[in-house]
Amino acid sequence: MELLDQIGLADDILQQCSAVKASAAYDKNGQEVFGRGWSFLEDIQDTRWNFATVLRQKYVEGILRRRLAEMGVFVKAPASFRSLDINELIPKGQHRVTATIFDGTTQQAYRMKARYVIGADGSRTVVREAAGIESVGDRTEDKWVRIDGVLKHTNMPKPYCYGALESPVYGNVLWIPLDHGATRIGFAFNEERRKRYAELNQEAFIAEAKLSVAPFEIEYERVDWASIYSVGQRVARRFFAHGCVFLAGDACHTHSSGAGQGMNAGVNDAVNLAWKLSLVLRGLAKFELLETYDEERRPNAEKLIKYDEDISVLVTGRLPSSWNGDAGADPNVVLGRLLQEARGFNTGLTISYSQNILNTNAPTKTTLPEDLSFPASSIPTPPIPGYRAPDVALAIPALLEHTRLQKQTPNRATFYILIFSGEVSKTAPRVRVLKDILAGSLPSSTPSKLPIEYLTISSTSAASTFTLFNAEPLGRTFFDNDGSAHKRYGVGVYDGAVVVVRPDGWIGTRIDLREPENVVRWLESYFGGILVW
Repeated sequence: MELLDQIGLADDILQQCSAVKASAAYDKNGQEVFGRGWSFLEDIQDTRWNFATVLRQKYVEGILRRRLAEMGVFVKAPASFRSLDINELIPKGQHRVTATIFDGTTQQAYRMKARYVIGADGSRTVVREAAGIESVGDRTEDKWVRIDGVLKHTNMPKPYCYGALESPVYGNVLWIPLDHGATRIGFAFNEERRKRYAELNQEAFIAEAKLSVAPFEIEYERVDWASIYSVGQRVARRFFAHGCVFLAGDACHTHSSGAGQGMNAGVNDAVNLAWKLSLVLRGLAKFELLETYDEERRPNAEKLIKYDEDISVLVTGRLPSSWNGDAGADPNVVLGRLLQEARGFNTGLTISYSQNILNTNAPTKTTLPEDLSFPASSIPTPPIPGYRAPDVALAIPALLEHTRLQKQTPNRATFYILIFSGEVSKTAPRVRVLKDILAGSLPSSTPSKLPIEYLTISSTSAASTFTLFNAEPLGRTFFDNDGSAHKRYGVGVYDGAVVVVRPDGWIGTRIDLREPENVVRWLESYFGGILVW
C-alpha cells in the first residue's frame, strides 16, 4: 500500500477495500487458539498501513484502468501477444524488438517495433517462451480450492477477522473477509475428496466449502467466483533478457496463494521497473539502470518461492521436507510460527536489495547512534542502502500541521535528497557550505532537468525556513520537532546526515554531514553512475 500510495492510488483503494486488523484461529473442535494462523497481522509496525488491505484484483485493475483513462491512456482489449523478433545487431536501447499482436476486434494481426517489451501476461506467459527464457521449479500433486461469495448465514464467531480454521481433512482453511461484503474460503482438496464427484464444478466446491469450515456453518447468498488449481512454485531464470524483454508478475514467478503474496509481488515488480524505464526512455538515466531490475527483483522472487514451498505444504496439513524439528509437531502450530517469523517479508516492510549502482554505501562509514539496533530481518529495518526508507512524521512550516515523508516524496521517477540538519545551531554552517558547493555541481534549489529534488528536515523549528540557516534552505523544509524522524533514520541531531531516497521509496545511499565537500563528491559519484549528465 505504501507503493500504491506514492503513485496516488491508495485513496481509491481505501474507498472499496476491506480493512482487516484482527485475526482468529480455531482448532478442529472450533475452540479459538491464539498465536496461530494470521496473528502477525495484529502487530504490524513501522507503517501507518498497519492492517491487511483486502481488495480483489478485478477492482484494483478497474482503479488502474480509470486512472490511466484520465491520463489519456487506454488498455487495448481484446488483444493478444503472438510472437516477437529481436534484432541483436541493433544497439540496446533502440528499436531492436518487433512484436506481433492479434487484435481481437478486427481479427487481424499486426507488427509493432518497440524499444522494450514487458511480459506481464500471467503464469501461462507467451512472452517468456517467445523470448527463450527458461523457468525452473516444480508443480505438486496438491490441489486447492478458492471460492468467493456473499454469505447469507454463518455462525463463525469472528467472520470479519482474517481466519484460520484447522481442519484434519482440509488443512489450514483460509477465511478472508473480502471487499463488497464477500468472503473468501480456501482449502486443500485432496484426492480422496475429489473422487467423490463426477465433475469438479461450482456445486462441488460449494459443498466442500461448507464441510471445510466445520464445526461452523455457512450458507451462500451468491457465489462470485470459484476455482481449483494445482499448487506449484516456478521462477524465471531471468527477468530481463536480450536488453529489451522484461518479465513481471506471474509471468516470472508463480507460487501458491498460501501467504497471500501474488498481487503484492507483482506490484513490487511493476513499481521497481516503471520508474527505471521512465528515466531511461526520457534519456535521463543510463541503460545500466534497467539491469538492476533483474538484480533486485529476481532474488526476492526466489526467496518467496523457497518460503512458499514450506507454506504450501503446511497449509495442506503436512510438515515440509525441510522441517527438522519434532516429527509429531502440529503443522498448524508450525505454520503460525513461520508466518510470524516472516511477517516482515509478508508485509513487504523488510524487502531489501543488494548492493548495486542504486544501493551503495558511502566511502566514509555511516555512524548510527549506539542506542539503536536494527536487525536486518526484522521490523524496524536498518535505515541503510537497499532497505525501505521509513515513513516518518513531519510538520509543515508555519502551519505546523502533521504530514508524512511519503506524502512529500511521491513516486514521480524522482530521487529525493534528504538533508537531516538536526539542531541548526550546530549544523547551519555545514548546510550553508553544502548548498554553496552544490550550486556549482548538482542542482540545488534551482529548476533542473535532472530528476532530483531536495528536502531539508530540521529538528529545530522557526517562524520562517530562511531564519533557520540565515539563507534559503535546500529545497522544501519540514520540521521534526520531537526528533523522531532523525532517530528513526539513525541521525544524531548534532551531526546531521544526507540520505538519498530512490523514486520507489528505498534508500539508495547515505553519508554523514560532517564534511560538506565529501558529501558533494559522493553525490556526484553516486548519481554519475545512474543519471545522464
